[in-house]
Order: sequence, then C-alpha cells, then structure tokens
Amino acid sequence: MAEKSNLAEKPSLYVELGIEQSASAAEIDKAYRQRARKAHPDTGGSSEAFHALSHAHAVLSDPERRKAYDETGYEGELISENIAARAMERIHELVASVLDSELPFEGVDLVAAIRDTLVKQKAEIASGVKKLERQAKRAEALATRFKKGSGDNFIRGLLERRAADTRQNAEKTRQEEAVFAKAIELLADYSFDHEKPAPRTAETFARRPAPSPNADRPAAGSQAK
Repeated sequence: MAEKSNLAEKPSLYVELGIEQSASAAEIDKAYRQRARKAHPDTGGSSEAFHALSHAHAVLSDPERRKAYDETGYEGELISENIAARAMERIHELVASVLDSELPFEGVDLVAAIRDTLVKQKAEIASGVKKLERQAKRAEALATRFKKGSGDNFIRGLLERRAADTRQNAEKTRQEEAVFAKAIELLADYSFDHEKPAPRTAETFARRPAPSPNADRPAAGSQAK
C-alpha cells in the first residue's frame, strides 16, 4: 500500500472561503458565515477545517492583514504599530547612509532614490521567498518517493521536517517583505526639495559658438606629399 505524505499544497485564503480576490468586506463575511455552519465540529465538520476557515476570515477581514497577504503572501499576525515601526527603521537606515556618506544631495531627489532602493530590496526578499518555497516543494517531492517496507520511514520524516522548517522560514521572510511594503507606503507621503537642473532653452544653444565650416579641413600645405 502506497504511503501518503503528511504535507499537502496549501490553498489560498480566497479559495478557503470560496471567494474571488476582488471580494468586498461584506462578501467575505457572508462567505465565512455560510461555510462556518458546515465546517464547525458540532455540525459534522472538523476542528481543522473550522480553524482554517476562521484563519482565512481573520486575515481577509482585516484591511491591513489582507493588504499584506495580497502583496506578499504573509498571513501571520500583523501588529500594525510593530510593522510601521520596523518600516520606519528601514527608511531611517537609508537616510542615515546618505547622511554618513557626505556626498552632495542638493541635486538629488532622495525620496525617489530611497523608494527605488526599498522596491529593489523588497523584490530581492520576494525572490528569496520563492526560492524557499521551491526548496520546500522539492523536499516534499523527494519525501513521497522514499518507500519503506515496514516500520518508521525516517528518511521521509526527515525530509518532511525539512520542508516544514523551510516553509516556516519562508513565512518569516514574507513578514520582512511586508515591512518593506509598508515602508514604501509610508514614503508615499514624503517629498524632497532638491535643486532641479536648469532647462536647456533656445537661448542656451544660441550662446554656443557656431562650428567653423573649415574645422574639419586640414590647413593649407599640411597635406602629405
């Protein structure tokens, strides 16, 4: 008899509630109420199904947590004050690096430069999350192929634990991605007064001396004989 893996692909929170990603807050609440009746252990459901449903509703019914989930996939607890404080720390680190560099800043839009850096860092973190997810799936795929005639399948157990640990690391990394997403959001309210370069007008070009028509011609008598 074939052994079954303890790990399975996790459905999205929207699939869990049976709604579209564009669902309104009222639609989320309605879907939860309808499914909760069937999922509850007292009405023939299971505690696991009811917990998954309640978790999906808790995340998607909270605008801040839903935004973080949509942008990064992070679905853990999201304390707004903590996320905002950590986001400001990321911004402060970049501002401090400009201050410590002693490079001229008068002609640079620092808000745009900081935003570009945050966007790049967020993308790198997102790439790291995808790599961890690929590693977890690979460990799960390997686990299902290790068979044992009798007794504990310790190789499978090792790989499943490895996959679970990797997914946990991916979830922690998603939280850091949510911090950077919040930093980008906070920065949207800022601007930086910088000296813009003077526009090049027709008068600017008029002041330039016209090139001599003979500039590219060799001087008389200078041709090779």
